[in-house]
Amino acid sequence: MEIEQLKEQIKAVARARVVAKLAADAKTAARLLWESEHKDLIINAEETDRFRQLAEDNLRLMTLQVYVETGNKTPAPGVAIREVTKLEYDPQVAFLWAQDHRMALKLDTSAFEKIAKASPFNFVKMRGEAQATIASKLPIE
Repeated sequence: MEIEQLKEQIKAVARARVVAKLAADAKTAARLLWESEHKDLIINAEETDRFRQLAEDNLRLMTLQVYVETGNKTPAPGVAIREVTKLEYDPQVAFLWAQDHRMALKLDTSAFEKIAKASPFNFVKMRGEAQATIASKLPIE
């Protein structure tokens, strides 16, 4: 690989970034223009969605109320009661239980790797790895 080829590729990436930024800016401008021209439509859609949500919340409450009064899990067409099991527990107690039972718990890799870098363990191997980076600002010419 020649340095000149690398320099040409840097220029190509820089130009591609400029073109992509221009396209993204044009898209944003078009979206903002469309939103300003159609603000009544947008407001109407937001208001009708809020109304829908309130209507659904009210229907759920009414369905639960009928269920409590009658015990009927299908009080009317289109609505039903589904019983789900919810668990309540102290997370700290649950964590201690899990440790006692040697359940697979997720390793905090970030914390572990910081400790392992500061005080290496005999079962951890460290190796260097080359990683290419690209500057955020590149010369076009």
